[in-house]
Amino acid sequence: MHPQRSSFFIAAKVLLGAAMMLVCPAMAIAQHHGGHGIGGSTPGGPGRPDGVDEKDALKDFHHALAVQATSQQIAEFQTLVKSAEGAKAELLQFQQQRSKEKSAAESASNTALDQALEKARSETQKFIGGFSDAQKSGLKEITKRLGKADSDLEQEGKKLDQSLLANVAGPETAARAESLDKALTDFSNQQLALGREMGITLATGQDLTFSLPSVKSPVSIANRTVAIGVSGSLSQVAAEGSQRTFKLDVVADLADLQQSITELLRVQLNRSNRCGERVTIQQATLTPSAPATLLAVQMHLERWTCTQMSGQVSANELAESDGSVEIRLTPAVEKPNALRLTSEFGRIEAGGMMVDALRSGDLGDDLRDKVTQSILSALQAGADFKTTLPPVLQNGAVIQSAKFQDAAGTLRVVLEGQVQISSEQADLLASQLNQALSARETPQ
Repeated sequence: MHPQRSSFFIAAKVLLGAAMMLVCPAMAIAQHHGGHGIGGSTPGGPGRPDGVDEKDALKDFHHALAVQATSQQIAEFQTLVKSAEGAKAELLQFQQQRSKEKSAAESASNTALDQALEKARSETQKFIGGFSDAQKSGLKEITKRLGKADSDLEQEGKKLDQSLLANVAGPETAARAESLDKALTDFSNQQLALGREMGITLATGQDLTFSLPSVKSPVSIANRTVAIGVSGSLSQVAAEGSQRTFKLDVVADLADLQQSITELLRVQLNRSNRCGERVTIQQATLTPSAPATLLAVQMHLERWTCTQMSGQVSANELAESDGSVEIRLTPAVEKPNALRLTSEFGRIEAGGMMVDALRSGDLGDDLRDKVTQSILSALQAGADFKTTLPPVLQNGAVIQSAKFQDAAGTLRVVLEGQVQISSEQADLLASQLNQALSARETPQ
């Protein structure tokens, strides 16, 4: 999937793919089999390729489910890929030391190379040996190609050893090492192809885009914990030398905040003074919209007074009112990584007592402050880089803008910015993303 290698393959993705296949099987089959053009109409329906029907689409769907890697296999695949990378590093070191014509160093390097090659091959064979019956059947062709690459790698390694034992001329040994390099590259490519077929697609430092792993960023609001789901992506926009600049997009899902907003406001605003104001939040609703999201609050207000006669205090209700108020909320970034949220009253539907309390009294100030503080806390949880970003990005990422988004009724905030990293840091980023992939649970 270069230039972008997605971070993981989960059941939801498979189900989405299946849905797409059923809705538009022609497109799905064309992509799966190399992008052949869509033919004319057939009895199966207009725009469907000859010989392709929904049974074929379902066959691809069930194949994907059957060969999908388990969480343990994802972790094992990470290990064998690292072993292949280790063998590449040992081969490079061997070639560099060979060019220096140091026989002692060459001998030691060749031993390390042999061990690294054997480790890469044995771990791959062990990985394949652990396949389920469905995986053995569904992955038969691709494992056959990997087996051929494994055999070629073994033969090229032996040829290099033989040339060293025979102490043949330098150019011939260099040619053997180059052939081994090609065989190792093919072996590695076949490993990655197997991983892709099983839904395991790894990131590399050369990728121009990266998908950041989805995480939960918890935030405490009014002594309640609200979970903010955060995902993101990086897209390269510039490169100069070893420095690369990426556009950063972070999306924070505020669905849990939406569901909890009534209770959160009740905890902070409800009061029942015997002598004075009694406030009850009846219902609060966050309706996503761009650029401003609307919070509608329905509330009840009472005013009580107390009199004391003969040593006894008597409470009497002076007035009560039901009403509703709308608050428009707009996120912004004043300076890099400094989120703010503006709030202003919109329509107020209430009696005179409540209107006055909201527009010019403490009730209005308190309501707006608590709403702003609660929702801003959720936004800041989405921008908490120590939780939401891989370690290599945490100190260099900069948020430059923020906006609300309506995702089919779910409130989200989209944070946009950028991050600059070196090529070395990009390699580290890929490694951290792949580690996150191996740690992720995969549905069985």
